[in-house]
Amino acid sequence: MVWGVNMKTLIFDWKESIPQEELKQVKNILENNGLIIFPTDTVYGLGCNSFSDQAIEKIFEVKQRAKNKPINVLTDSVSKMSMLASHVGEIEKDLVERYMPGALTIIFDKKEEISNLLTSGLDTVGIRIPNNEIALKILKEVNFPLATTSANVSGEEAGISFDDVLDYFNGKVDAIIDGGVSPIQIASTIVRVENNHIHVLRQGSIIIDNNKKM
Repeated sequence: MVWGVNMKTLIFDWKESIPQEELKQVKNILENNGLIIFPTDTVYGLGCNSFSDQAIEKIFEVKQRAKNKPINVLTDSVSKMSMLASHVGEIEKDLVERYMPGALTIIFDKKEEISNLLTSGLDTVGIRIPNNEIALKILKEVNFPLATTSANVSGEEAGISFDDVLDYFNGKVDAIIDGGVSPIQIASTIVRVENNHIHVLRQGSIIIDNNKKM
C-alpha cells in the first residue's frame, strides 16, 4: 500500500490571510515528518523537513519520483542556506542579493552530514529563497529548510494552482494550502558556480548568461 493513501488531508485557504492557528498546524506537521503542498512564486511545491529521511522517503513515494533525482531545498535566509551548504562564496552571495527572493536555484557543495537521500548521492544541493508570502511565512516559522519538489506526479505537468494538485494529492499528504495561482508558472532557473563562472543548468524565468564570469 502506498504511504498516505486515504489519510486525512487538512485543506487551508490562505488566499486572503494566513491564520496563525493554521500556520501552527503546518509547523507541527513539518516538525513531525509530515508532507505539505504549498504555493510558491514558480509552481506549487511538495515539501517536508530537509533533515528528515523519513519525510523525504514519503515525498519520493507520493510523487512516484525516481531516487536518482535529487530534491532541491527552499529556505528564507542565507543563514539557513549555511545549514546545508558547506560554503557560500562571494559570487553566490551576489546572486542571492540580486535575484532572491526569486526564481533562482543555486547549486552548492553540500555539508557531509546532509542526507544522501535528499541529494541522490551527489555531493551538491540546490537551494533557493522563493518570492511568495505564504512560502516565506512557512519557512520563517520552522527552524529548518524544506526539501521541496514540484507538486505533481513525476513526468507530468507541475501544478500551478490548488485545483491542479487537489485531486491527486488529497488523502496522500498532511495538508494542502490554497494560495491562488502561482504567478510565474514555470520552474526556477538553476545555476552552479565553478571556477568563478556561472553555469546555467536550467533556464527558467530569470535569464542568466551561461558561463558568465563574475
